Amino acid sequence: FVVSLVAVQLCILNTAIEGAVEIGQLPNLQHGVGGTLFAKDETTFYIQDFEYDGQGPTVYVYVYRRGVAVSASGGGIIINWSGSSDGRITSRYTGSNISISLSNQQGGDTGLTVNDVGTFTIWCQRFRVFFSSIDIPDGLMLGGGGLPPLQYCAQLTTNYQVSWTANASENTGIFQLCGCITSDQYMSFGISGNDTRTWMVGADVVVAWVKDDRANAVDYFLTGRGQCSNGSGVCPDTMIWGDQGMNDVYNVTGQITNGLTCVQYSRLLTTTDSSHDLPILPDEWQFIAWAIGPRASEELGNLAFFHSDWPRNGENVAINFGAAPTGSMQCTATPQCSTPTVCGWSGMTITARESRTFRVTIGPSGGERGYEYFTKLTGWGIAFYIDGILAPVLRLRRNVTYTFVVEAGNDPSDGPNYHPLYITDSIDGGILQSSPVRETVYAGFNVATNTPTAAGRQCKHVETSSSGEVATNCDRTLQQYLNTLSISCEGTAADADTLVWTPDANTPNTVYYQCAQHVQLGWKIELDDGDGGADGTLHFGLLTILAIVAVTCLFQSV
Repeated sequence: FVVSLVAVQLCILNTAIEGAVEIGQLPNLQHGVGGTLFAKDETTFYIQDFEYDGQGPTVYVYVYRRGVAVSASGGGIIINWSGSSDGRITSRYTGSNISISLSNQQGGDTGLTVNDVGTFTIWCQRFRVFFSSIDIPDGLMLGGGGLPPLQYCAQLTTNYQVSWTANASENTGIFQLCGCITSDQYMSFGISGNDTRTWMVGADVVVAWVKDDRANAVDYFLTGRGQCSNGSGVCPDTMIWGDQGMNDVYNVTGQITNGLTCVQYSRLLTTTDSSHDLPILPDEWQFIAWAIGPRASEELGNLAFFHSDWPRNGENVAINFGAAPTGSMQCTATPQCSTPTVCGWSGMTITARESRTFRVTIGPSGGERGYEYFTKLTGWGIAFYIDGILAPVLRLRRNVTYTFVVEAGNDPSDGPNYHPLYITDSIDGGILQSSPVRETVYAGFNVATNTPTAAGRQCKHVETSSSGEVATNCDRTLQQYLNTLSISCEGTAADADTLVWTPDANTPNTVYYQCAQHVQLGWKIELDDGDGGADGTLHFGLLTILAIVAVTCLFQSV
């Protein structure tokens, strides 16, 4: 009977309950229950336009702590109904507004907050049935004076701090990440994958962000450097292939103040998920891993994508979780956030109206001025190159045959470096991550066998010592950046693969060349029929139109 609102849209109201966060509509399971449930503040729910026929014998608001199994047989906490002498809901309601205080309860669960509640129900005690039940999203951002201060704070960069309180005797830790990030970015922090240095692979981190007035924190385990694909790479614990873990982060809350995003969460210092969670050891030095970067869209699971900021130049960062940081890692002031100006590059275009062979390789995405800027996609720090150009738009013609020599990686066991090419109507790509398939494939992939058909050796463009300066200098062009790159190839030219494709009348005006293994590595193909119109419609130039008008007038005068 429980209705899960995994993708519920949360919003701040500008009504009589200003500042409340909307959770959703109460589903009517029995007795005409209805209304909209809000979280008013940290300890108060609010039902707007509550409906109920009043016919139940012993009916209560009944809530379950997050993580407690939901059963109409019991296990929850009775919250007393406002104005009721015994806590029951005894009257009929037709559009009333009701405040429900978690402190006014019969369970003796002191300190219960809205973010502690996993499920809110209207429950009949005598018959042990729900009249309504709704799940409460974790991490609701509510009023109440801001986040509580923690014991220690470390300055990771000018714009990023981590704070914590670690209680070894109770095996609990509270952590707070505060950074200058946008609503489409994440910040991460955790234990390094190597005991002797800061290292990404094998790291156990929490990825945190705020979106739509909701704070989020997700437990990640990094099995590799690649984008999360088929349970391998930079993945949440719950998505690890063949060895699925648990999300051991709880009590998530957050706030945004003057552009500074802060997310606070709890986790056990040593969890039961030993395959994916590294222990946090108070009073011992431990190397850490951290990053800031873009997130995938909600449709792609809000996954963490390739970082834009991280410990650079081999910097190794260690923290003693039982002591205050000193020196350059000591927090001295709250980060001051400003909106950066990005002088991005315009993408490049290749036009081919006759049969042609293209070379497809892999390389760096050009940072925030490159692929992400001109495609408006998130990317993973790498992208396809066509004839040495970073993710160009291809302008091609229907009924003309094109050959793509694919040299982007052909070893499925090396996930981060496996980039089969295919042509699709999906702007995201990554068909191997889709089940069921929700896109139309035009070349490069056998949907019946779920198999890529165009994967060759890897030829990879690599940044050189001068690339960084060009990539960050607003006076430098994309072509100048491409000129700084070197390229190295595995194997021989015979190890390349080919994709041969002839777009026809059934091919849409816009399709995409993409990677079958990963999302958002490729870009657009624009098609026309050779008459100037993308869809076969004749487009006349000005001189042609004037000529037709002149001839028409001539005939009319004869």
